[in-house]
Amino acid sequence: MKKDVLLYTGGEDLAEIINGGGYYVDKTAYLKDLLITDAIKNSLFIRPRRFGKTLNLDLIRQFCRLNYQNPGDKSYQQKLFVDNGRNLAVAGDDYKEFREKIMGEFPVISISFRTVEGTCFQQAVSQLIYKVGLLYNEFDFLTKSSKQTSSSIQSYKENLSFCDTQKNKLNDSQNLNSAISILVTAIPEIASMLYKEYGRKVIVIIDEYDVPLQKAMIAEEPYYNKMLNIIRTLSGNIFKKDNEPWLYKGIVSGCLRIAHQSVFTDANNFTTFGMNDEPYTGFFGFTEEETEKLLADCGLSEKESEVKKWYDGYRFGDKHIYCPWSIISYCYAATQKDIYAPQPFWVNTSGNDLITMFTDNSMEAHNAENIDKLQKLLDGETIDISLKEFTTYPDLRNRVSFDVFMTMMLHTGYVTFAEGSDITGKVTVRIPNQEVLACFNEKREYLYGEDNPYWYNQALKLVDLLMVNNTDDAQMLISTMLKEFLSIRNTGDELYYHGFMTGILGLASATKNFRYLEEIESGTGFSDIIIDSFDNKTACILELKKTENLEDCYDAAQAATKQIIQKDYAAKFISRRYKKVYGIGIGFAQKSCEIVSLGNQVEVSANSKV
Repeated sequence: MKKDVLLYTGGEDLAEIINGGGYYVDKTAYLKDLLITDAIKNSLFIRPRRFGKTLNLDLIRQFCRLNYQNPGDKSYQQKLFVDNGRNLAVAGDDYKEFREKIMGEFPVISISFRTVEGTCFQQAVSQLIYKVGLLYNEFDFLTKSSKQTSSSIQSYKENLSFCDTQKNKLNDSQNLNSAISILVTAIPEIASMLYKEYGRKVIVIIDEYDVPLQKAMIAEEPYYNKMLNIIRTLSGNIFKKDNEPWLYKGIVSGCLRIAHQSVFTDANNFTTFGMNDEPYTGFFGFTEEETEKLLADCGLSEKESEVKKWYDGYRFGDKHIYCPWSIISYCYAATQKDIYAPQPFWVNTSGNDLITMFTDNSMEAHNAENIDKLQKLLDGETIDISLKEFTTYPDLRNRVSFDVFMTMMLHTGYVTFAEGSDITGKVTVRIPNQEVLACFNEKREYLYGEDNPYWYNQALKLVDLLMVNNTDDAQMLISTMLKEFLSIRNTGDELYYHGFMTGILGLASATKNFRYLEEIESGTGFSDIIIDSFDNKTACILELKKTENLEDCYDAAQAATKQIIQKDYAAKFISRRYKKVYGIGIGFAQKSCEIVSLGNQVEVSANSKV
């Protein structure tokens, strides 16, 4: 283990990493294809979060950015990329001509939408105005140039002043309309002035373009269409087909592939690079070779197999890709804190909970098939899905189809392509690694607790049904819950069903202020479960039996009731002068149950003595 390796967890500023002596996984070899070899004008890169999108876009920005005060001076890039002793790919002699043509040669406008969100439309627009205001301040030197027209300078100053002073005053409709107008024209306005100032084309970089759309969809009062209009108009003004001659390249990143016709309406030569699109499959994330080298440089080669189990598994083209955030975080914890146990670093950075949202909807729709597919994933199996292209950001609250949901999970990194799977049309997917599996398991625990109102309300209802001996409705409810329960595959042991019922009834009984008892001595044996309402002098005795075949389920329930009688489980409560003591036998088989009730054992006991 080497403690002298400087690791920037979450580092997104290339200059800070390089100049600060931080560890850097070299991605500069991709610059030539992206910036000069490919004839593609505009590129959209789709990758899961925390896979290095922001750092790579900063790499492009820093490599290309013009020295605005002294055009032609490339000493900044020379020091950062060539004379740093790191032997970066782009510093090689075979990149010399490329460096002369591209390095330090372009004005660059870079903006990130990653933190743009709001509970309402006005708040989100305020966040966008703040971002645009940063751009206006960055290029404020243009207002002092003799090359710019007086009207351009005046417009620039007015927009800058608005961004600085009015961004939090958008409840006024006139201010809101002015803000939207500025948002959709700011980048073209600044780019046009930069082109006029330096006679050089401009590179425009937009990071996390789809975050405002996602946040608009999941807001308490969604405003998706309004936000879509802004992003669509903004992108049209920047990347439009009949553009002014100022655009050299447009480079955009995001998590979700939304159809071009929906967002990039008038985009010129816009190409989307998904996880399997060459030549950029290794541009984002760490390849197997890069990960092995990092572990070796940190003195952690002996942890390679454990790291692979936890963090490998993503398939991008023919490459196995690791999440940079997880690998850097693991190495940092091991080298700086002597913590070697893998942890779910990536999933803990999630800003939205896709798993919980969809599983909740599947439960409410009683969609056992979807739950079963999720269970297969949890068991390490693969499932087949049809990839769906989104014309809008999917609204998970409206019970989207399983294929739409799983396509979204694929884009956001919760599942990945299985080995040998096609990459278009009908594909096969799986959970990539132990880290993501831990996330699924964590959400499963949530689903069946009091924090999940649907499941919790079902449990409360079941307790009420059992305590009034309504076995018909109770049987139907338990069978429904069995079909929705994520771990139902593990039905080989009677104790499984005991745990299932305990998970349902224990918490709900406590809410009702009932005593919940398991396997307590009663009569001449131990009953499986007892729900005891002392105040109402009512008790419910449950005996559980499992069988393999559905046709034997009723017989199992009958056997359970015989045990209640033979062991005299009701005697304890009858002696305490309880008014109602129900004996209920439940037979389980696979995902179904049968219930047989002995009725009120207080009355049965009284009649037997007459």
